[in-house]
Amino acid sequence: KVEGGLEGKFIPDGDVKAAKRKISWIADVPGNTPVILAEFDNLISKDKLEEDDKFEDYINPDTEADTEVIGDAGLKTLKEHDIIQLERRGFYRVDRAYVNESKPLKLFMIPDGKKKAMSGLDGKLAHR
Repeated sequence: KVEGGLEGKFIPDGDVKAAKRKISWIADVPGNTPVILAEFDNLISKDKLEEDDKFEDYINPDTEADTEVIGDAGLKTLKEHDIIQLERRGFYRVDRAYVNESKPLKLFMIPDGKKKAMSGLDGKLAHR
């Protein structure tokens, strides 16, 4: 959901690669799947600890960020430990299969080693 709405312009002969921003959308239909996307950050906030550094001073307090999204009905068929790719987001492993509305599908982002997220978004965590 975008507060205040979202407006876009369809350009049928436009160059997808040249577009600065792209949107992903899903139809609002019965049977859509509530999903929680979990991203994880580094446990240590410093790239390299020196010998005189106190380990405790560099523990990152914010290592997990969850984002609630809506997926299509097909996601309800996923089982624990399945791996899938979400377009413009990246690869995810199923941590919890869909049970019901109060226990939605939970996906863990699989790090790809890149500093910038696949989607071009930083997500809720600033990936290093």
